[in-house]
Amino acid sequence: MASAQIDHEQLNLSSLIATVKDLPPMPTVVMKVMEITQDPDASVSKVQLLISQDQALSAKILRIVNSAMYSLRREVSTVSHAVAVLGIETVKSVIMAASVERVFQTAKDLGTKLLADHSWGTAVAARTIARRVRYPNVEEALICGLMHDIGKPVLLQNLKTRYTEIISQVYAGNSNFHQLELLAFGFSHAHVGALMARKWNFPAQLAEAVAYHHSPISAPTHKQLACVINLANLFMISMGIGFEKNKGLVLEKQASAEYLKLNEPALVALSSEIKSVIQATANLRR
Repeated sequence: MASAQIDHEQLNLSSLIATVKDLPPMPTVVMKVMEITQDPDASVSKVQLLISQDQALSAKILRIVNSAMYSLRREVSTVSHAVAVLGIETVKSVIMAASVERVFQTAKDLGTKLLADHSWGTAVAARTIARRVRYPNVEEALICGLMHDIGKPVLLQNLKTRYTEIISQVYAGNSNFHQLELLAFGFSHAHVGALMARKWNFPAQLAEAVAYHHSPISAPTHKQLACVINLANLFMISMGIGFEKNKGLVLEKQASAEYLKLNEPALVALSSEIKSVIQATANLRR
């Protein structure tokens, strides 16, 4: 792959993103749904028809909609019913989440299970935290949580040798991805992920929260969402879900928890809820 041969001195973030060839583009059906739903008078039937054209996506949406995250009183068996029950905006968020997850499924040699578990856990945690702090769009938090580490497969596939070394160091507990990436490249997976979000025309607040999920208080415009994603990520680290593990992490002392005004009892309750939802949705990632 050409991008893997880029000389260190010539390597920069823009050139890396420009040469990304290995990640699947956002599926056409998703792009069309996102385009249609920009119109406040969007036709529900048109959205239903578009989704139904992608059988795998339709099946994924129905699994997510019928999961413990939504606690619907009866099973939703069709896409049209899903749209009717949840509304276009929520279904659009579920579509985006399902599409982002397809990218992680392509990262066969990144310790796929660890990365996928961490990303899904962060998504669940972000949605749970967002609901607790009354963030206005909990589905947006879900997508952002799922996407926060999407820069990792990009870096692995384009800078495989050097990134494999970083993975090994993180797995050994020597450091974390963000610090090692900054030392090696001058940017981290968070910056790469933000550019991917822009490349896919995701909303600006998602790109910003992904970019600042390791320094959420520095986020210029969407600090609350950045703090939600940061805290969700830290929940996964404290639970030992993913490459980075720190079960001694004191969450109530983290800047994001303080900004969101979440004290120890609130965090303990959130932890219990997050663990329950992760267990209940374990069959969704297939």
